[in-house]
Amino acid sequence: MKQYPLQEEQMLKDIQGLLHIESVNGSAPEEGAPLGRGVGDAIDYVLNLGKSFGFRTKNLDGYCGWVEMGEGEEIIGILVHVDTVSVDDGWSCDPFDGTIRDGKMFGRGACDDKGPAIVSLYAMKAIAESGCQMNKRVRLIVGGDEESGAWKCLDRYKETEELPTCAFSPDAMYPVIYAEKGILRVRLSRALDDGVKPMVLSAGKQANIVPAYACAEIGGKKYEATGIPSHAMEPELGVNALIKLCGQLSEEGYAHPFLDLVKMANVHDLHIDFSDEPSGKLTLNPAVAKVDADHAELRCDIRYPVTFAPETVVEAIRQAVEPLGFAVEMQLNVAPLYVEKDSKLVTTLQKVFHDYTGLDTPPISTGGGTYARAFDNAVAFGIFFPGEVDMCHKVDEFWSVDSMKQNYQIIAGAIAALLQ
Repeated sequence: MKQYPLQEEQMLKDIQGLLHIESVNGSAPEEGAPLGRGVGDAIDYVLNLGKSFGFRTKNLDGYCGWVEMGEGEEIIGILVHVDTVSVDDGWSCDPFDGTIRDGKMFGRGACDDKGPAIVSLYAMKAIAESGCQMNKRVRLIVGGDEESGAWKCLDRYKETEELPTCAFSPDAMYPVIYAEKGILRVRLSRALDDGVKPMVLSAGKQANIVPAYACAEIGGKKYEATGIPSHAMEPELGVNALIKLCGQLSEEGYAHPFLDLVKMANVHDLHIDFSDEPSGKLTLNPAVAKVDADHAELRCDIRYPVTFAPETVVEAIRQAVEPLGFAVEMQLNVAPLYVEKDSKLVTTLQKVFHDYTGLDTPPISTGGGTYARAFDNAVAFGIFFPGEVDMCHKVDEFWSVDSMKQNYQIIAGAIAALLQ
């Protein structure tokens, strides 16, 4: 396959420049920055870089933007985001510095998804400078609200902008991801009466991260537990501090409806041990907890198989927790993605992956949620190779420079192939 020249030093500097912007999802809205000043600045950063490359750009009211090259009616979309999850304690370096150490760039967003956004922009530049005939447009769509799951940015995009003919999102792993499980957020809650011994408990910050810290106070005595954060699509890779803490409290002899709830917060006891052939097993992340003398609630992130309906999952949970006095509220549902393995998009990208790596790994499914599911004929493609460490949402998030360079070639090759 063709190898495209790369201005490596400058690309790394541009990634670092984007990492310097603290664009944590959920920041307070400001005038002209409805998703927070940091997110707005990060979107502008990418658009300004694209403009410096000679590409057309458009900012959509601070929710998202796009960078475009080429001509024609059809649009090849590259779907990226510049918002990040929050930063936990324990980093070995400044999470917003872009430190390069041992061939790795560290920083919140290095691999999810600021690094891939800049690498994709450089891949577009490579194709533009290669002389490749562009009778289609290539559009980098830059979102600012991916991590919340609400995707207000793409709702705004769809209000006024053209939809891509086909698209891929470098926000997961290789090879092509043809199926993404549905993403369901539920809130389990109940009021507490005088008959329940008072307890104050809190854990977690975001539903899509396994909580790394939980604390409680009962009768003036404080309890704490620490865990290991990981992405909600693979909760088994982390250690859930909430589950750990509630287990400790139960062992101490405390009785409380919330402790009973957390004890049964698993797929078996909630009767949601669902699976299917295209996408595998349902996963559950009991993520955010808040308990005081009057109220108890638990927010969970669920990744459900593509052939199941979210209502089926919620009803099963309702029946399971009702005896404990808890009600269930569906707070978010992001429909699953499923593109046939033999589609032109999947087979084209699979060939690019094989040609650049020599690997014959078949297309895969995932519990992750990417922007691909927001459009028809779109899939996730990249950035992690089979066996490569995925540091998304983790302390000391990093992306290796070698992987950046290989992704640059593959994304450029994918653009060239889809232009044919």
